Amino acid sequence: MILRHLSVINYKNIAEADLELSSNVNCFVGSNGMGKTNVLDAVYFLSFCKSSISGNADALNMKHDADFFFLQGEYESDNNVKELISCGAKRGSRKHLKRNDREYKRLSEHVGVVPLVMISPNDIALVQEGSEERRRFMNGVISQLSMPYLEAVMRYEKTLKQRNSLLRADAEPDSGVLDALEALMAKDSYIIYKERRDFLEAFQPIFNDLYHTFSPMSEETVDLSLITHADRGDLATLLREGRQKERIIGYSLYGPHRDDLQMTIKGYPIRREGSQGQAKTFVTALKLAQFLYLKERCLSRTPILLLDDIFDKLDAQRVERIVNYVSGNAFGQIFITDTNRKHIDSILAATNREFKLFEVENGVVRMIQQQ
Repeated sequence: MILRHLSVINYKNIAEADLELSSNVNCFVGSNGMGKTNVLDAVYFLSFCKSSISGNADALNMKHDADFFFLQGEYESDNNVKELISCGAKRGSRKHLKRNDREYKRLSEHVGVVPLVMISPNDIALVQEGSEERRRFMNGVISQLSMPYLEAVMRYEKTLKQRNSLLRADAEPDSGVLDALEALMAKDSYIIYKERRDFLEAFQPIFNDLYHTFSPMSEETVDLSLITHADRGDLATLLREGRQKERIIGYSLYGPHRDDLQMTIKGYPIRREGSQGQAKTFVTALKLAQFLYLKERCLSRTPILLLDDIFDKLDAQRVERIVNYVSGNAFGQIFITDTNRKHIDSILAATNREFKLFEVENGVVRMIQQQ
């Protein structure tokens, strides 16, 4: 997919921006806090109808002195099909998402229409933080390709919330109600497990190749494995047998909400054993593998790639390898942010691709004329 034109009104610190974009590389340069990441976040929002910042409420995406925000993107697919995507919300009201001027009944129907991968310094949480981050990663990849998976995850989370509420209730829960909820959870958990297993089987070799591309002198073995409730047996049985214990602690111990994506290097968890450089390489390979995995499966819709301030977080050698890699024909439209104009210029020189360069200052975005 190519984002030809982006319109932004009252999104975070951007009062108004109207940008004609390059179909290849778009660079945004500016000091920290000026709003360059907010431009990328607006692009992200048009793909997922939410901010890239986890848990960020829609009201927090509005400019402080505004009572609404509005985003619109004019896209073109690889086979020249045009799409107009718009999203807006008023303070205190629900957001509205439209595709070609027709409003979605359910926002989830839009996921995967404009495939996108974002790489940012926050991705290190995939290695350093808890299992929720890694489940979110798997969900973000698979949901762009499989509506049944996304629907199963949404149903499961709703049912899980109902079961946990009953477990925490003062009164003894009705066993028949619990039986019904657990049957629903087991049915959806099978869909989730199967999709996660199939994803990992196909994703693993792509990730391995990329890790060694960015660490060519290394002979380290890296691995991804799914730690899942399914290894313990039927979920409905596990839940039924665990009710007494779960009544005491107040939440469900088994199910896909407890799954984890185990990441190892040389057979040991990278969270404990990996160096800072290894962790950064691991995460970069993980996210670029996400791009290639989606590209292979999104017919006529090459994902958009957002690179947010990652070059300041990596050493020069890794930056050079990444730039050389993403400048190849496998990648479509790329958005890059950086604080250093000279750094951006060196990146652009290395890519040898057509580009547009923008400066962002206090929420104002202007194109820099090329010499």
